[in-house]
Amino acid sequence: MPAPNRTMYAVLGFLCRRPMSGYDLKKAVESSVGNFWKESYGQIYPILKRLDRDGLAQKADAGDGGKRARHAYSITPAGREALRRWLEEPTEPQQLRNELLLKLFFGARGDGAWSRRQVEQSRARLVADLERYKDIHERLRREHADDADFQHWAITLRYGERDAQALIEWCDETLALLPVN
Repeated sequence: MPAPNRTMYAVLGFLCRRPMSGYDLKKAVESSVGNFWKESYGQIYPILKRLDRDGLAQKADAGDGGKRARHAYSITPAGREALRRWLEEPTEPQQLRNELLLKLFFGARGDGAWSRRQVEQSRARLVADLERYKDIHERLRREHADDADFQHWAITLRYGERDAQALIEWCDETLALLPVN
């Protein structure tokens, strides 16, 4: 049996907030869950059509007077129920694929400077991510502190902050162990 398409539930979750077009959904993903959940237009538009076909969302014309027809989708009661049922299901274990760890595992086969450089670059990205998470948290606090979803958003953001902090510590420990060439 194929795994359920979780893009569908991400889209339903966003449609609970307000009706959205595919473009609106992509932008909402990028500015919120994009830190831990990626979606492309190639995933979003077919899901919107399927949700409409299956009665979980409803398409409406949201024409903006432009050349292309624009449609906004809103969640239906059946869509809300499908999202609720999915939220109650156990979470699937996360599948880890980490290229840095794979390179470090085989690092003795290469130049030690490469391994150090890989870890240093990873650390720099993590430091930048940590700063970005802090900025996002402050913006959310300013703009959405009274929003019913704020606490849940802050929880997911805190996960990213803690993950980045722990990985920065791991990078520091790893750099101390790797030979300096």
